[in-house]
Amino acid sequence: MSYVKKALERLGRLKVDQVLGTLIVLLGAALRLRQYFVNRSLWVDEASLALNIVERTFSSLLLPLDYDQGAPIGFLFIEKLLVSVFGNEDYILRLFPLFSGILALLLIHRIALNVMGSFGLFSALLFSASHTMIYYSSELKQYSSDVMIGLLLVYLASLCMAEGAHLRNIILLGFAGFISILVSHPSIFFLPAIGFLLVIQKWMERDFRQVRWLIGAGISWILVFLSTYLISLQYLTGNEYLQEYWGAHYAPLPPWEHLDWYRRVALYLVPPVIPSYFPLFNLNLDQEILISSCLILFLIGILPLSKRNIKLAALMLFPILLTFVASVLNRYPMGDRFLLFWFPFFLLFFGEGLRRIYMMTARYSPKSGALIYGVLSITMLWTPLSAAYENAINPPMGEDIKPVLAYIHEHKEEKDVIYVHNGSVTPFYFYAPSFGFDDEYIFVAEKSRNIKRFTIDVIELQGIDRVWFVFSHVVSCDCDGDRVQAHLRIIDEYGVPIDSFEAVKAAAYLYDMTP
Repeated sequence: MSYVKKALERLGRLKVDQVLGTLIVLLGAALRLRQYFVNRSLWVDEASLALNIVERTFSSLLLPLDYDQGAPIGFLFIEKLLVSVFGNEDYILRLFPLFSGILALLLIHRIALNVMGSFGLFSALLFSASHTMIYYSSELKQYSSDVMIGLLLVYLASLCMAEGAHLRNIILLGFAGFISILVSHPSIFFLPAIGFLLVIQKWMERDFRQVRWLIGAGISWILVFLSTYLISLQYLTGNEYLQEYWGAHYAPLPPWEHLDWYRRVALYLVPPVIPSYFPLFNLNLDQEILISSCLILFLIGILPLSKRNIKLAALMLFPILLTFVASVLNRYPMGDRFLLFWFPFFLLFFGEGLRRIYMMTARYSPKSGALIYGVLSITMLWTPLSAAYENAINPPMGEDIKPVLAYIHEHKEEKDVIYVHNGSVTPFYFYAPSFGFDDEYIFVAEKSRNIKRFTIDVIELQGIDRVWFVFSHVVSCDCDGDRVQAHLRIIDEYGVPIDSFEAVKAAAYLYDMTP
């Protein structure tokens, strides 16, 4: 009973914001674990990267990856180590992204409270419930660890900037920066600002011992970056397919002649926080107004946060400016998941903007300030919290090819041929050993988005009694309407359907191709 009493006493001493902050972190962790344990199938990008990790040695991971994939060397090594120790399973491959997602929760919670006090709980809750952050915490890609590394570097730098910071803080930051370059490509956007600001601060404080350590850390960062560039990054930035694929996401100049492009980039950060309607009055709102409001709140938050802590604000703003420079030079695409690393900092400025609105209105009427802040907070939280609840009940399954392959395995006869559509090749290859599929009877499509190429394949399969056509990730073809149905219409011209099985964004169709 004494232990229970002590625990209750300790709990009673906690502040309200500490309790709420802990609950927010636990909520975010629970949502991420829920998505992780669904164990959805690896989709094409994940499977393409997984095949590189599983089939290659540590040393061969330093070479350009197959299937037009790219990932930081450190990330690849961590994944390879996990697979080597614990086995080739989906759970294992997604373990590091999950760890990164949960650690990111702890970091943004700490940073938000340090920056805004209790008002930081709003930004922390938005991040905790973000569908994007939850989803990528259980995806075999580096985007979750990119977010974690960015938050970790800013947090460690803030400790070094604090009054009375010890040398051990500098050493820890130096080591973290060294590792981060290996694990996360966007880390290079954080480290120049961190090094420059800290050297200036410590020089002004005449702490030359810490200046020397910082210069040493900076030199090590430059050396490891140059090494990773020579080993990996130069080939990744020189990949013609990726350059073409992401070509529309490189920043055009001058900005005033490409305003639509810059508007689209801004929108990559906004959708996770906009509501579909005003919940208190069930009032539909125009998306353009909401998006503009979110961006205005973000801009409002920049000045007051900069006034309170100019160095921390610079640490959060400089990376996105350097990202823009890299994008102008066609070295980093500013779009979609490539900007996720900066999403938590957008939320911090966004939350600061909301806090500023409260402070301005509360000067004249505390009750009105609280009411406005409450209404805006509920409005902005409504969509992410609603989506988080829905996804916890029915988690997104992506392109769920595993049950499709299991069905084929159960119903396949000895000499059945399996035709694998080009969008399904790497997931099929990854899971094929688990289902014992024989290479002799597998027909793999060439990489092509031309449906005429598919027609040629179908004609070549004529005369075979039973052919299983496997589809997933049919993202594009020169056809109208439902893409899978467009492919099935072609098969129907040459064969007779026998059986079918459909899962989430994946399916198999059995045809007799002898008619």
